Amino acid sequence: MLKVRYPCGAKGVFVLVMLLTITACSGTRFFYNRIDTLIDWYVDDYVTLNSEQSADFQDRIDRLLAWHRREELPSYTRLLTDFERNLEPSLDAATVEALFIELSDAADRLEDRILDLMVDFGTTLSLEQRQEFMLALEDEQEEQRERLLSRSDEAYQDNAQEQFADNLSKFLGRLTDQQKNILVLRTRDYQRFDGVWIEDRARWTSELADIIAQNMADWPSKVHSVLSGREAARSPEYAAVYAHNSALSQTLLREVINLRTPKQDRRLRQKIDNYRDDFTALVAQAKPFSPTAINP
Repeated sequence: MLKVRYPCGAKGVFVLVMLLTITACSGTRFFYNRIDTLIDWYVDDYVTLNSEQSADFQDRIDRLLAWHRREELPSYTRLLTDFERNLEPSLDAATVEALFIELSDAADRLEDRILDLMVDFGTTLSLEQRQEFMLALEDEQEEQRERLLSRSDEAYQDNAQEQFADNLSKFLGRLTDQQKNILVLRTRDYQRFDGVWIEDRARWTSELADIIAQNMADWPSKVHSVLSGREAARSPEYAAVYAHNSALSQTLLREVINLRTPKQDRRLRQKIDNYRDDFTALVAQAKPFSPTAINP
């Protein structure tokens, strides 16, 4: 089964960061074409697979990536084009909100595919392997709790500010004092999301552990139900903090980009062109559709 990690913040923000920073590893195509290897390494942290299972898992990931190239990357290209078109005269709130919604929807589609892959591949594992997976997941849960909740409120806000500054500067270059002041102002209003995220994660992790321990014949459908129902089961506090931080993030992004200098504007547009070219090249690498690839 796959290791699933959810960010401590609004999904739209981090999906946008994922989209815009996918070239961090020496180029979009270099990184994207090695995702299967990175996922394989990731899974090794959770469960020990034999050679046959490893080959099976690799095949499933290959089919997942083929679907993503074929069906999803063209929409990324369109989003970049729309984003660039809406830069002039300036980004408005409705445009940024629509962008976040589309990116969140893209993340949901990918998450659904990964969930199907995860549960289906889990049926090929032994009970011992599934229990090994759950123990590793629970250990990580405690590590996350200790790492995240040990931060002070000030450190939490500093982390958010640094993350935004780092990612925005990759596409705009050095931020101006005015842009930096916007970052400081907006991130001061961020509400702590890590606590409610940890509580939510602990809830569904516990539910999964119980299902795996019972080892009933219908465990795959129960696991799928728990994971696919996470959003509906989340607390009102979770939803409120998520919505608050997401709105702040949209405002922050819009204000900083609208304050860009001519030099930053040229850099941003060049980055967009580069990503668009890379996504187009990756789409060209997609394998033709086949019925066996419907459910990776």
